[in-house]
Amino acid sequence: MNRRQFLTKTLQAGFGLPCMPLIQHVFAADTTEEKKKKKLAKYTFVFSSPYFTNNKQATPHAHLEIKNLIEKHTQNKIFVDIHDGGVDGIGSSLSNNVKYNISQGALISVSNLAPQVPELDVLNVPFWSSSETEYRRLFNSDVWNKYVLSKTEPFRIKVLLPYVVGARTATTTKKYGKLIKAPEDFKGVKFRIPGSKSLQVFYRLTQAIPQTIAWKFCARTARAGRYDALDPSIAGLYAGPEGLNKELGVISEIESVHDGWLAIGNMNFINSLDKQTQLQFFDAFTEIQEKQVLLYRKAKAFCIKEFAKLGTKIYTPTHQEKEALEKAFGHINPAWEPVKKRLLGDNGMKVFDELYKVAKG
Repeated sequence: MNRRQFLTKTLQAGFGLPCMPLIQHVFAADTTEEKKKKKLAKYTFVFSSPYFTNNKQATPHAHLEIKNLIEKHTQNKIFVDIHDGGVDGIGSSLSNNVKYNISQGALISVSNLAPQVPELDVLNVPFWSSSETEYRRLFNSDVWNKYVLSKTEPFRIKVLLPYVVGARTATTTKKYGKLIKAPEDFKGVKFRIPGSKSLQVFYRLTQAIPQTIAWKFCARTARAGRYDALDPSIAGLYAGPEGLNKELGVISEIESVHDGWLAIGNMNFINSLDKQTQLQFFDAFTEIQEKQVLLYRKAKAFCIKEFAKLGTKIYTPTHQEKEALEKAFGHINPAWEPVKKRLLGDNGMKVFDELYKVAKG
């Protein structure tokens, strides 16, 4: 068992018990203290995020945990400067910021890194690694690191944290308003989807009509009836732009794929840390990962409660209904064979089987 695996198991055991909440650092509360801390620090870690720090109740971005725990583990040798609310851009612009060390770290969607590391898009093959447990088991495995995460290093990027944010749904707009729970329910539905090639294959299999609409325009286009359904996780739907949460009809928790985010870091920055600080930095992210899972669970519960206030229905398909969806569109469908080979190489079928076994435990 390596250092990080030991720390993970220790933290998981500890988080099973009641604990004191993390002391929250209000960044603007004492600028003099922050300036002093920054001046005394040996390194500065700028972490850029599209989300606002104060929107922590519904969005499990873990900004406070990232700042407090890195500074705590490194005895303030690293000063963490959170750039939130998209001030440094969002999505692919943030991955480029990290690549070129403009930001030393950032929060991005898996889909933002997939153009550089296509192997990541295997996560968007449906119904094999969508649950919290499967997703974390996969990311923390040596097999996943060998075949996928190691591919980020030529781009001077290292994945520091896989965010748990919940599985993708099949959610209809108020204007459409129908429940999607069976294979036939997708046919002819205008589905707003992300830019993943694997998800495009999935929606073609369902015979839905994929719609390419920028995330920032999803609320206004829903009001205009441009699409009938979309697929983010419950937390993503609630935190969506321009009051998207008020435009939704029925949320169906089909759990197709995990709606994954990543915290990434610049390899040059990481390699510049002295050996002890580097170990402390990674230990901090091991603890942050455990904290972030708890934040996700709280955020999901909050979003469900708020959706109930809005009158938005949330449907959980039965085991039989999920099996029917997996049989029709899941990774066992022959249509996925060329996708697995394209993403994972000529030996892609065998590699996928290895990843599948790890995810399933």
